Amino acid sequence: MKKQVLLLCFLLLSCSIQAQNMISMSSLHPGADTISAGMKELTIRYPGLRKFTISLSSFGYSDFDVKLDDRDFASGKIKTERISTFFNSPAIKWKGNSLSASIYYTYTSTMLKNISNKLPEVQLTPLTSDKSTFDLALNYSRSDKIFDHPIVYSLVARGITDGVNSFRRLNLNGSINLPLKKTENTTFSVGLLVLIDQSSPIPVEPIVNYYHKFVSSGLELIVDLPTGVNLKKQVAKNAWVSAGSNQHSYTIFYDRHNAFLDGKVSYNTIELKNGAAFEYLFAKNIMLTLDGGLNSFLSARLFKDGENYNNASIASGNKSVPYVNVGLSLLSF
Repeated sequence: MKKQVLLLCFLLLSCSIQAQNMISMSSLHPGADTISAGMKELTIRYPGLRKFTISLSSFGYSDFDVKLDDRDFASGKIKTERISTFFNSPAIKWKGNSLSASIYYTYTSTMLKNISNKLPEVQLTPLTSDKSTFDLALNYSRSDKIFDHPIVYSLVARGITDGVNSFRRLNLNGSINLPLKKTENTTFSVGLLVLIDQSSPIPVEPIVNYYHKFVSSGLELIVDLPTGVNLKKQVAKNAWVSAGSNQHSYTIFYDRHNAFLDGKVSYNTIELKNGAAFEYLFAKNIMLTLDGGLNSFLSARLFKDGENYNNASIASGNKSVPYVNVGLSLLSF
């Protein structure tokens, strides 16, 4: 039975990994939907619920092949370094409603080398770029009942900018989540997520939140689609190890004026990190995270103004690459 559950989880992940990660964990897991656990336990289980996180990620060089309007354009190697932070504000709650804000910041250093151009009329050259992206989100959720069954509605409005211009992109996400089971060691809910986002491959996708603790072994299965599937185990009083697959998406904005790019563009990647992590709670509410593994690029596209995922002019096929990450998190205030 355990093997069947794990197989089902990874099959579900493979069906939904191409959705943007621009969603709010605080809306997908509002307090009213997770009353079977304390807030500290939930923030240990779901890192996206923590109040503040800063992390540094380093990736090896990845081979890439770029197409321009479905023609072979260029190939080479790309390397990325990232500093990422996010802050979740305390929620304002009233009569089943919850309102909070999230701020995300990502500093990305990108290096291109060993470029081989395929089109004589346009040329890609080696470069090193350092870019900042700010993502501001307003998260609203409401817990209600339909036919005496609990249901959770969520709405997330996001503005993304490079910190120089006004908001370069506005996204809107809405979700409905139906809790189906709550026991001491198991929670299960399903729902739908609607994405109004030009860089998203699909506009609607399923939400599956499943948690189960195997009491005999202490192993925890955490299914949190569309964001990830993980196995976690507490190995000491304040230490945990985990392994799994987790999806992330990133946006970098550029202003380019050349033969094939004229104006404001954005480079979007959807990435799947497969690996293992070690977390240590070395203070009352401060968590140290060390993790690493293999980073796969599910999508890497460059969007001009007015383009969306399906008609992006430039698409890149980036090969998988090893990564390491170190982070600090504040569980609660």
